[in-house]
Amino acid sequence: MANVSQTTLIMIRQFDVSAERVFDAWINPVMMRKWLMTNEGTNKLAVNEPIAGGRWTIIDEREGVEYTATGEYLEIERPTRLVFTFQMPQFSELIDRLTVELKPLSKGCEMTFTQVINVAQEENWTEADIEKALGEYNSSSEHGWNLMFGGLKDMLSLYVLIQQIGTERIAESDGQALKQLGEAFFKNEYEHAIFSLRYLGYVEQESVHFTDAGVQLLKLLAQHKA
Repeated sequence: MANVSQTTLIMIRQFDVSAERVFDAWINPVMMRKWLMTNEGTNKLAVNEPIAGGRWTIIDEREGVEYTATGEYLEIERPTRLVFTFQMPQFSELIDRLTVELKPLSKGCEMTFTQVINVAQEENWTEADIEKALGEYNSSSEHGWNLMFGGLKDMLSLYVLIQQIGTERIAESDGQALKQLGEAFFKNEYEHAIFSLRYLGYVEQESVHFTDAGVQLLKLLAQHKA
């Protein structure tokens, strides 16, 4: 095996939902398939065994090609800490280590994400070559996680609606359909509520990203929030 160098990526994000809700988004397959290494429109498989020593696997299909992300859970301390490995075997035999740490805030929580990235060195690489490769891997990984965390935030924002939608006062501001949507949320009918949001044009098809109308809806709800 070639020599291996490491670089560490650290990213911090804040969410308007509880640490428990964010933690579950990392280990619940129903939620994982909406944002983690995949999305609803391209996901073929999302399975896991969320215990120390358990495995997780996600398969995403793009333009007829399947991409597998897999790993092992090392530490699971809900809702504060999750440590697991990550590998895409079709690209590399190297295995990265991911750590998710969550702490509650007065509103929502803060997530610190750390990825220890292993990079194989090619023969005859100089120190400059190694540093260049480490920088490129770090940058490309950050870009990919930025996109995924955008999907995670949008998905979790739907849960914020659970707390904000459903009262007569808010429902009346956007019609009977919104009232019914709120009632679905309060019954925890997540999949039905997502369907309704798409039907009403608030969420994009085959994703959990908000449309422009959805963004305006969030602003409307914020104005009515007690």
